[in-house]
Amino acid sequence: MSVQQYLERLFTWESLENTDRGVEFELKNRLVEAELHGVAGGSLDGTDVDAAAITLELPDGTLMDATDASAEDPIPFDLAETVQVVLDAPRLRRGTHTVGVRMEIEGWGTVGFETDDDITDADLLDVDPADYTVAELEALIPDLRDPLELERLREREREGKARKTAVEAIEERLETAREAAPDEDEIEYGAGNASSGGSVVEELLVDILESPQRVTVYLTARRLQPATPEQVAGRTLFSEATVEETLGDFEMDGLAERDDAGAYEMVSPVAVLRKRQRRLWNVLSRGL
Repeated sequence: MSVQQYLERLFTWESLENTDRGVEFELKNRLVEAELHGVAGGSLDGTDVDAAAITLELPDGTLMDATDASAEDPIPFDLAETVQVVLDAPRLRRGTHTVGVRMEIEGWGTVGFETDDDITDADLLDVDPADYTVAELEALIPDLRDPLELERLREREREGKARKTAVEAIEERLETAREAAPDEDEIEYGAGNASSGGSVVEELLVDILESPQRVTVYLTARRLQPATPEQVAGRTLFSEATVEETLGDFEMDGLAERDDAGAYEMVSPVAVLRKRQRRLWNVLSRGL
């Protein structure tokens, strides 16, 4: 597993969206506890986004400029916590988009990843123009880039207040948007198919195995099995000593078997779940 693939797990699928603040997506710590020492920048559909154009919304709702994070003033990023990344960038049209972020993480240095996610009809602007003055609509319209959201806005204006100036402004922008946007039959959605089919299983295993680190070792060893600690460490970011200790814990818990050559074979995810259920029932029984 490459560093790119490992870090990609931070990204929350289907979190990419257009908002009043810009283009946003969510990072969730599914790996190990860490500190963010900075954000070196990002990317959107192959275009670099400077760190100065990135805002972070922390788990407690605090907003901070990405450039304010440092080794002296780090951002704690505990397991299961989320950080919302806001890019000061034009609204995205429907289809699949490539987003990325480069971060300075304690102990790792500057690392990053790129991944794909979709913008769908539900992510487009969906408002009632009657709630806006003509001046407010004229200020809003230049930011809209997808013909569908402009067509929807125009029809609602026609059926509502039908203000001539507003309709003309929407139609002018709609004409420009149609020229720049792909045809409807050319819009592609592929990010959903690109995500790992095992993601739900991995989320479940996090709850069962108690940490993303243990899940990573378990899944990597299961894919390679029979696998030695050295082989598993070579496919992850963990040291061989850490992997060996984790695999030893799995063996003690009955989740893995070690052969004479020092290689491990893991039990199936279903067996992991069953063992956890029996353990929970035993604890409850002792308390009754």
